Amino acid sequence: MFSIDDAQVISDRVLRDQIERHPRAQELLRAFLYPYDAPDQDFLFSAGQIKSLGTDEVLSQTIGRVPVLAVGSNRAPVQLTRKFSHQNISDTIPVTLGWMMHHDIVYSTHISGYGAVPATLAPSPGTRVRIAVTWLDAGQLAHMHVTESVPVQYQYVGLHGRDIELDCGHVVDNVGLYQSSSGYLFGRENTFALSAIRAENRRYQALSQWDIMAHIARAKGQVLRPEFVLRLIDDQDFRNAVNGCIVTR
Repeated sequence: MFSIDDAQVISDRVLRDQIERHPRAQELLRAFLYPYDAPDQDFLFSAGQIKSLGTDEVLSQTIGRVPVLAVGSNRAPVQLTRKFSHQNISDTIPVTLGWMMHHDIVYSTHISGYGAVPATLAPSPGTRVRIAVTWLDAGQLAHMHVTESVPVQYQYVGLHGRDIELDCGHVVDNVGLYQSSSGYLFGRENTFALSAIRAENRRYQALSQWDIMAHIARAKGQVLRPEFVLRLIDDQDFRNAVNGCIVTR
């Protein structure tokens, strides 16, 4: 799924070397590379492939579908492939790009089962953040709920589209959103934005995935190493304990 060369984006050279040499490098890259590479223009995802969507094609491709904000990995072809390949539903999904005012994309205060700290949306007056919208049919939306562990990890909510401006000019009155059930306040006072997501006039400190993991490891009195992340993946009790430490430390 990932190439070892993908690890080059990890700025911590010691950590990068440990990942590249590790026998479970694929699992580690899945955690550390979140929210994954994604096109910065409208595209149609189908059968694991992507095709650019022209402005005049967006309306015909999205009609009858539900717009859902993709603030984390759901905008990335690698994640759409993982979620929708080999399912008994259509895997053809239009994805449109744009900007959202007065919000930012930040880290949720929980760790996923694959070891990444996922994203959620937070209010941020004056901030303008890059967003994606996936357009899902009824079957795809129901399946997406399952993959987002609704309502345990995420709540599915509706949001007015007034702060959203899509590149294609298409207006969305309302969008769906998977909002973290645990929130985004680390230690009840800090909120951290995803440095991998572009934004203007950020109010929150922006961290990479490996930086936020290091922050969490320190909160647990540990040093960030591959073994820490793999234990988060393998040991649910440990992951739950770390999740509690994130919020209450």
